[in-house]
Amino acid sequence: MKITRVEPILLSVQPSQPIRWSGGVIRFVHASPVRVHTDQGVTGLGETYTGIFAPRAVVGIVESLAPLIVGEDPTQVAALVHKLRSKTLFWARNGAGMSVIGAIETALWDIVGKVRGLPVYELLGGKTHERLAVYASGGLEKPVEETVQEMQEYKRQGFKAVKVRIGMNREADMLKVRRVREALGPDIQLMVDAVQGHNPDPWSASEAIRVGRELEPFDVAWFEEPCAATDYAGYTQVRKHVRIPIAGGESSTSIHEFRNFFEAQALDIAQPDTAHAGGILETRKIATIAESYGVKVVFHSWASSVVLAPNYHLAFATPNCWILEYPTWGYPLRDELFVEPLRIEDGCLYPPKAPGLGVELTEEIRKKYAFRDEAGVLMERAYAAD
Repeated sequence: MKITRVEPILLSVQPSQPIRWSGGVIRFVHASPVRVHTDQGVTGLGETYTGIFAPRAVVGIVESLAPLIVGEDPTQVAALVHKLRSKTLFWARNGAGMSVIGAIETALWDIVGKVRGLPVYELLGGKTHERLAVYASGGLEKPVEETVQEMQEYKRQGFKAVKVRIGMNREADMLKVRRVREALGPDIQLMVDAVQGHNPDPWSASEAIRVGRELEPFDVAWFEEPCAATDYAGYTQVRKHVRIPIAGGESSTSIHEFRNFFEAQALDIAQPDTAHAGGILETRKIATIAESYGVKVVFHSWASSVVLAPNYHLAFATPNCWILEYPTWGYPLRDELFVEPLRIEDGCLYPPKAPGLGVELTEEIRKKYAFRDEAGVLMERAYAAD
């Protein structure tokens, strides 16, 4: 079997209303799956989170990388990843280049799983969990009464954990968290995400500490992204002075960026994403190092089926992963590319059984969500909806 083509694909979804959080607005949700073709007709899919922000850039990066692996055996995943990285050290050792290499790698795992008739987690050594709790990842910016209703619906659906976003202003933030906690009661875990990692005007450590201390009475499971993505010292200070576990890392790529968090003792929970951090192999290294520092892992997963699938497969093979992110903001591509629906019961996900990643991109879906060459994400300071 040989690789014949590496195909970048662009898709777009227009939400019914813009998605708002403290650091920006999304008017079009772009996606950039990468499909690897072979001479035996078996194809694999991966996706890069870079595509949400810079879809056209993904096309150029894929076209630059493809000649390095066309003609190669797609089942030799580790060797091909090494080749892609060693030949692009000057420009792809982190950031968007690393993210796109990860998408290609993920597509290779998908091919191997299909060829061997196994789900990807079995290729990674098998399950370490029979099921994993999932949390409803919503709570974006909107009037507080709508947020309360949203959270009550998650509770009704059986979720045992939910997330809300904050970062607009302290008064609005605390009102949201207080009302949500009152609505959920004491038995539902509540995660709070400040989304400062890619905020154009991020909090300082002292600002984050003030917010974190105000959150303490609400029994928060973790305080996510309290500082800028590279403010490792800031994270460390927040962790020292706030009595809530600190989470972060969703926008970081490569083991090297995560090592900065671990060496600074800045995290209780690391949140790499296979679709951004550099693929399944790189993210597994990150999880292993996290374990050596006593840090838990909760993989970031906030996009299409092709983003969720590799994170979920890796999670089932990762001992220090204890819960999964499940995006609940109404994105149709979250579900439409799964070959079989996810099995979520009583707030837990059970391992998928389809070979490979269990995802497929049909021509019907490509037509339905044809790419719209318009600005998707506007990184700008937003304001509270109330």
